[in-house]
Amino acid sequence: MKKLILAAFVAVASLTASAQIWVGGEVGFNTSKSKINGAEWKKGSNFIVAPEVGYKLTDKLDVAVLVGYAHAENTAEIFNYDLTDVSDDLINAVDVANGFKLNPYLRYTFAKAGNFSFFADGGFSYALLHVCGDSKSANAWEIAIRPGISYALSDKVSLVAHVGYAGWQFVKKDDFKKNAFGANVDGNNISLGCYVNF
Repeated sequence: MKKLILAAFVAVASLTASAQIWVGGEVGFNTSKSKINGAEWKKGSNFIVAPEVGYKLTDKLDVAVLVGYAHAENTAEIFNYDLTDVSDDLINAVDVANGFKLNPYLRYTFAKAGNFSFFADGGFSYALLHVCGDSKSANAWEIAIRPGISYALSDKVSLVAHVGYAGWQFVKKDDFKKNAFGANVDGNNISLGCYVNF
């Protein structure tokens, strides 16, 4: 029994010694204008702040968690969820909405070429979505895989991009429920970030 405990302790100690903690995240902003018959109708904007912290277990495997906040005005989407589905007013555009997201995930790095690394993030997320003026918020869950690429600027700093998405989403607000499955790799589903290794 003592040998088994000692072997487990050595394994955990060696794993911890080789691990690295990294922090980073993503910040995004976009704006849009709508026109009807050449006249400006509405301006829309949204932004997201999503800090992350991760723990490098091996050269190929990381465990991490993202905590995000998003704010949207006159736009129909937040955290890749359709706000018109969860708004009490389905006819008019969503005026103001806020969202909070928690996303623990695993990152598997499957290939490296020079300073480039190719990976896939797979995990579970929960989001609370609230359209201002509505009496209740919506709860949203997601299981997804997001492929990505990172470029090491130095031993400590990396630039990271996620391109595409494959997964399942479930949204619930009172009696309303929605399931969605999808996969895409296109220019509309790109996010950029920066990570610092310690």
